[in-house]
Amino acid sequence: MRRFIAGAICPECRAADRIVVEEDESGRRRRCVSCGYADLLPEGPATEPATRLSRRRRAEASAAVVRIVERPDDER
Repeated sequence: MRRFIAGAICPECRAADRIVVEEDESGRRRRCVSCGYADLLPEGPATEPATRLSRRRRAEASAAVVRIVERPDDER
């Protein structure tokens, strides 16, 4: 099975939209149809890079008591 990857740039010849991902019995590999560059892709799920939009786990915040002190109207 072959799939072209939109927007991908070849690491060898720097051509855009020329990378195809192929799957066969040896595994998955990407190949440039312009220059012939090819390499094997790692098995397993791809790790998503951290971005400013990715959620990070926040440390558990401890609860604190807040006391509101009201001043009389004439002191405002």
